Amino acid sequence: MSPKNDQEVMNEYLSNERTLLAWIRTGIGIMVFGFVAVKFSLFLKQLPAKYIAETVPPNSNFTIYLGIGLLIAGAMTILLSYLRYVRTIKLLKKGKYQYSTAMLTFITMMLFVLSISLIAYLIIAAST
Repeated sequence: MSPKNDQEVMNEYLSNERTLLAWIRTGIGIMVFGFVAVKFSLFLKQLPAKYIAETVPPNSNFTIYLGIGLLIAGAMTILLSYLRYVRTIKLLKKGKYQYSTAMLTFITMMLFVLSISLIAYLIIAAST
């Protein structure tokens, strides 16, 4: 294998940086969704009963907990992406980069569990 020229090395570092920025955008998006879920739940609880006379406002704090879970998931996404970025830089400097799906698997499973929780909540809320 021939040694890499400066352009190839620079492309690898820039690619790693673009990946970090994409993960940061993803984490921010997840956090925004969590923030909206919490704020909307609090908004519904503060509405006067005369505006929603035909409906019963939810008395469960599930959406607040779900929103907080999404905020934590977004923060974890940002933290894990940074740790992966640092690890990748170290491996690139050594010339021993190995692809890993551990972070992707963790984030995917975390969001899957939160999504299933949201689906279950919406089904239960719709049936009551």
